[in-house]
Order: sequence, then C-alpha cells, then structure tokens
Amino acid sequence: MQRPDPMIPCKPGAEDIEAMNNRVAWMDMLYKLEKRDDPAHSQHGLYTSLNKKHLSIFPGSDEN
Repeated sequence: MQRPDPMIPCKPGAEDIEAMNNRVAWMDMLYKLEKRDDPAHSQHGLYTSLNKKHLSIFPGSDEN
C-alpha cells in the first residue's frame, strides 16, 4: 500500500480531486470486474457493496 494512500483525501470534503478520481476509477474497475455493466446482470447500474465484497481480494487493502 502506498503511503499516503492515493484514495484518502488530504483536503476537506470532496476538494481533493485526485483522490476522488482515484476512488471513481477503483469503483469503476470493480463494477466491470463483476460484469455489472451488462444490462442482464441483476445489479446492473448499482455500485452498492462492491468495495466491501472485494476488500479481501486485493493485497494491501483494508477496511480503514
């Protein structure tokens, strides 16, 4: 894991554009990994619980 974590903002709120873009890229990668971009997928269009489901799969990731 990189220090500082590139997905943790260093500015208040959503002002850290780079960190927010990193989060969007991460969630989009998980969305496509689950094939939720397929209209036939039961959770098509939902990003709900993607991070939590894949948390243990990727080395260096943790819940905090």
